[in-house]
Amino acid sequence: MPSRCVALPDELIAWLTRELDDPGPFEAFRLGGGNSNETLLLESPQARRVLRHPPPASLSPSAHAMGREHRVMAAVVDRGVPAPRPLALHDDPAMPGAPWLVMEHVDGVQLTDRLPEDWQGRERVVEEIGHAAIDALAALHSVDWRAAGLDGFGRPGGFLRRQVPRWGRQLETYRVRELPLFDLVGAWLEDNMPPAQEPALMHGDFRLDNTLIAERDGRLRVAAIIDWEMTTVGDPLMDLGLFLAFWGDDRPDPPAMPQLQGVSRGVPDAPTRAELARRYADLTGRSVDQINWYMAMALWKLAAIVESAYAHFVRGRLDSAYARALEHNVPRLLVEAARHCGIDDPAVEKGTTG
Repeated sequence: MPSRCVALPDELIAWLTRELDDPGPFEAFRLGGGNSNETLLLESPQARRVLRHPPPASLSPSAHAMGREHRVMAAVVDRGVPAPRPLALHDDPAMPGAPWLVMEHVDGVQLTDRLPEDWQGRERVVEEIGHAAIDALAALHSVDWRAAGLDGFGRPGGFLRRQVPRWGRQLETYRVRELPLFDLVGAWLEDNMPPAQEPALMHGDFRLDNTLIAERDGRLRVAAIIDWEMTTVGDPLMDLGLFLAFWGDDRPDPPAMPQLQGVSRGVPDAPTRAELARRYADLTGRSVDQINWYMAMALWKLAAIVESAYAHFVRGRLDSAYARALEHNVPRLLVEAARHCGIDDPAVEKGTTG
């Protein structure tokens, strides 16, 4: 939901007027979500749009790649992938708050732990949501990324082999506490790496809260996948692993980041992880035999990424409910990752990492 009005720099307003051919006046309201980039609802008498830019406390350069987000949305929006249409990008560092990305506004519901009131009581609603998400993910992974002009967008060769060293090194740049399971899970991931998949365009952070769900033709569908700044070309089962890791009831209590995809828990008719994985396999022709590895990898990587926000909190650079909650959510992510690995460690049973 939109919050209070946000003041925009005069230079930005002048640029928006020129670039969008819209005289304004403009009002901007902060939208929920978007922990890596600030997301604003941009309103004028002519149209509603969405405006994104990095937050004042930067987590990492790759988390705020507005140009990357603009490029990939432009490449996929007309190729059967539900994505907002990018409208303008201002990446001149002289502009206050730059880079700024403007995109079309898409109507839809960003789901976390609650269903909208008018969906409650709808028969098999969570099944519809799960199928819609898998269908959208399969559509993304089926894009011919070379034909879409994204050749050279990522480095697909050796993609999986780079993951553990990369995120391990990144954590060390801001480590503020001991996380014993991080090293244990990382070693297991290295030792049990599956064969490389045929590379595909992957979102990099695919969860329900990074989609907008809407009813189309009597069915719930993904109206838009959002937050594209971590997109690359690599092993697409990383996306599936993250989505499934947060899905359903088969998680420790309390689970890490309990609001994420909370709508999928405690619902009798919700599809299981295995059912959704089979749907994905049927749509893409890809093997999901080692999906546990991908779920562990996704949670382990996420722990490495979001620990940066906790480090900012510990050092007094960031104070938010999200950052404070990472004191417990990062260890819980590692506990869940360890369970997918089958690691027999006392910390796993206790739900702690020291």
